[in-house]
Amino acid sequence: MWKRIFVLVLILVLKTGPALAQDKAGDLAIVVAKNRDIDNVTSDELTKIFRAEKNKGSDGVRFVLIARETGSPERTAALAGIYKVSEDEYAKYFLQATFTGLVQAAPRSLTSPAAMRQFVASTPGAIGYLRGSDVDDSVKVVKVDGKSPGDADYSLKIK
Repeated sequence: MWKRIFVLVLILVLKTGPALAQDKAGDLAIVVAKNRDIDNVTSDELTKIFRAEKNKGSDGVRFVLIARETGSPERTAALAGIYKVSEDEYAKYFLQATFTGLVQAAPRSLTSPAAMRQFVASTPGAIGYLRGSDVDDSVKVVKVDGKSPGDADYSLKIK
C-alpha cells in the first residue's frame, strides 16, 4: 500500500511544480497583467514593443516598458533576444529616443522578480520579463511566435 502511494506521489511531483520550473528556468518569459488582451506576439512585434516603436496593444492600452537591472541574467537575455543590442547600444538607443520624443524615458529597471511581478500586475499597460521559473499566477505569460517558456523550441533563453 505505501509503495503504491509513494509511486503516485512521485508521479505527481514529476509532472508538476519542480519539473515544470526546471523546464522553464532557462527561459525568459514575457509577462503582462492578467487582464491584458495580449496572448501571443511575433518576435518582430516583441522587439518593436520593447524598443517603443509599437506603443499600444490591440486593446488600445499604452505599453509601459519594464526591465531588470543592469547585469542580471534576465536583462542580458532580453538585450540579446528581444532588443538584439548590447548594453551600451541599449543605453544609446533610449538616450536618442528620449531626445527625439519617441519615449519620455528609458524603461524603468527593477531589481527583483517579486518587484517585476508586482509592478506588471498592478500597472495598466506594463510589459516586462521574468525567468520562467519566477512566474506566478499574478501575471500572464505572453507566447512568442506561438511558443511558451518551457517549450523545446522557445526562442528566448537565459544563458
